[in-house]
Amino acid sequence: MSYLKKNKRVLLLVALAIAVFMMLPRMIIALYVKANPHLGIGETTWLNFSIKFIYSFLIAWFFLWINVNRFIRKPLNTFKRSHRILLNILLLIIVKYSLKLLGIPEEKEAVSLKATAFLFNISLIIEIAFCIFAAEIYTLLISNQQEKINNEKLLKANAEATFEALKTQLNPHFLFNSLNTINAMIDNDAKATKRFVSNMSNVYRYLLSSTAKPVITLTEEMEFTTAYISMLLERHTGNLFVNNTVPYHFYSYLLPPVSIQLLVENAIKHNVVSSRSPLTITIRVEEERLIVSNTINIKKQISGSTGTGLYNLNQRYLYLCNTEIGITKTEEDFSVSIPLLKTFEEPVNTSNKTM
Repeated sequence: MSYLKKNKRVLLLVALAIAVFMMLPRMIIALYVKANPHLGIGETTWLNFSIKFIYSFLIAWFFLWINVNRFIRKPLNTFKRSHRILLNILLLIIVKYSLKLLGIPEEKEAVSLKATAFLFNISLIIEIAFCIFAAEIYTLLISNQQEKINNEKLLKANAEATFEALKTQLNPHFLFNSLNTINAMIDNDAKATKRFVSNMSNVYRYLLSSTAKPVITLTEEMEFTTAYISMLLERHTGNLFVNNTVPYHFYSYLLPPVSIQLLVENAIKHNVVSSRSPLTITIRVEEERLIVSNTINIKKQISGSTGTGLYNLNQRYLYLCNTEIGITKTEEDFSVSIPLLKTFEEPVNTSNKTM
């Protein structure tokens, strides 16, 4: 609400400034005529002057509002310059003939009717041009400000997601399970133990280094996810199955960091993983959306679940591309689809600078 009030206040002030600017020549001429009565030119009354100032202000406000209002710009596709020009020309014609029907300008004041009409039309066009120019500057400033806000929100959301993932991996329960797995493997398979420790190291390294990145390639995300999944497979040998059918030509696409890991972890956290109830996770791509699905066998009690993982992931996608994630649940499985991005303009983080 405060934003809308501020927006209206700015438009009113700009309209007032344009109206004053447009009336300055008329005011100067009126004062000059009053100071030189011998010229024989009729004086403009203050009532007449006030009326013209009011309609000048209303015209300025109307055209500013039309060119700034997003609810009008979007349906009419006025973000295209040609459409915006046509809209303003049409409105100019409507306003011009509306003023003519109202008797503005008053013809009795004219030394030359044609000259008065010409000057009136020129002043009207100049005023509307000022309004369009001011509206364009205002829209650009607002868009730039909104982009900065979205970039800051995106960086914050990424940091929160990475922090949540890191906090999960530092959870004593996770560390205990990982160390217990290492302890069970170390006497039986030294090579497998080294692989597990290497994967564990890669997981933590990735989590610590990906905080400042708004997006990464699917290649980077899959390398990290593969290391994370390898750890899970060692812990749940024979009880967990992960199928990755993502075609390689999608690996250059972009997505927020820790996205797939979050979905895999979500499946592990909420479902039973046992020999009686093995869990199957599938990672695939359909119509440029990556889908992570899992079979359902919900745990009775879920420890350490805050319920914010999917919400935060959805918020990150809203900041990135104004698109939400998809969630589908059936009796057999649960799936989440996330968009894969072809391109992304790197946001500038002005708040954090390296020393």
